[in-house]
Amino acid sequence: MVILIFIFGYLLIALENFFSVNKVIPSILMAAICWSLIIFLNIPVYELDQHLILKKNPKYLLLFHLGKASEIVFFLIGAMSIIAVIEKYSGFEAIKDLFYTNTKRKFLWIISTVSFLLSAIIDNLTATMVLISILKKTISNYKDRLYYLGLVIISANAGGVWSPIGDITTTMLWISNKVTTIFLIKKIFIPSVLCMIISTLIASYMPVFNGCIQIKKNDLSKYCRNRGFFILKLSLSLMLLVPVFKTVIGIPPYMGMMFSLGIILFIVSKKYGSTFILNDVFKKVDISSILFFFGILLSVSSLESIGSLYSLSHWINETVSTWKITTFLFGLISSIIDNVPLVAATITMFSYPLNHDLWHFIAYVSGTGGSIFLIGSAAGVSAMSMEKIDFFWYLKKISWIALIGYISGFIYLLIYPFFSL
Repeated sequence: MVILIFIFGYLLIALENFFSVNKVIPSILMAAICWSLIIFLNIPVYELDQHLILKKNPKYLLLFHLGKASEIVFFLIGAMSIIAVIEKYSGFEAIKDLFYTNTKRKFLWIISTVSFLLSAIIDNLTATMVLISILKKTISNYKDRLYYLGLVIISANAGGVWSPIGDITTTMLWISNKVTTIFLIKKIFIPSVLCMIISTLIASYMPVFNGCIQIKKNDLSKYCRNRGFFILKLSLSLMLLVPVFKTVIGIPPYMGMMFSLGIILFIVSKKYGSTFILNDVFKKVDISSILFFFGILLSVSSLESIGSLYSLSHWINETVSTWKITTFLFGLISSIIDNVPLVAATITMFSYPLNHDLWHFIAYVSGTGGSIFLIGSAAGVSAMSMEKIDFFWYLKKISWIALIGYISGFIYLLIYPFFSL
């Protein structure tokens, strides 16, 4: 019954546009019903501890998984709140000056590079939303803007996978102690760059990127522009310190993010006298996304607790000849269905040690694979809703570019061991 509820809920999430049901609703209902069934029917539950299966009390195990899910939830709340502070003080508007150029091709490379780097710090979803708002103010032609957005989605997803705070799935692997910051960057940065560069290079030869471009000047006052730059530099610097806090001090990522948020709010309230800064910031926190992640994590943990994911991992290991093929297929699957539950299931299915290559492969494929179809990533879904991008237009014009970029980075991951010899 628990498995059937999960499958039904998963289908509602994957086909939310077809059923016209927001994915948050099946996510939280799925979690509540699955755990209610386990507790009410007293279904035997287990915890994998040091490769030993230990029988546990259902209510105790629910509290345990609630704590694990809350780590990611509070990390997201802190990150979203910092982004809201940047937006309130026009921090992203201030960087519009970086986009001045006179040719479409140069502008494409600038927008791809900025989205790649920005997503590594503020996550790929937020970076995409920021760049959509900038593109609306710089590219008046709607059809031209769609092509730029296609490359923004690819570059933002590629930029998010190599940073522990750049993509929710990478963050999940990092918080779950599957990867460390240094090894993640060492293994994933180059394939991510390849994915972005090769995709942008192919797109740059498309006819739409020929010719000149005129970009409107920034209409911010000098004071607002300087204030925006200050808030942007302060916020991004403190967010970059979160992995440092975890590595050097050892505090959990969500505590590091909350510390950074506290410092930013203190400085802003004192420097600019913003008495109601908290009300303004927390109004912009995306509660629906937080509830979705929360529901998914608890739903997957219910399958883990009844031993279903443990059995599934054994079946995969016996059926597929190597885990590298498994990860490649997972990347293709993530282009169709949401990669958050896919990675959450992977974390609990496999018991490979810290910094095993499988986790780095998963980090890469779950993010970049989501670019192949428009519905495969949060960045793509966001762009689809904000700019009314047609799914089949993206499939025809952009998907093949994203697939080539995805394969390029994956090939590098396969041959990386030969470079390190």
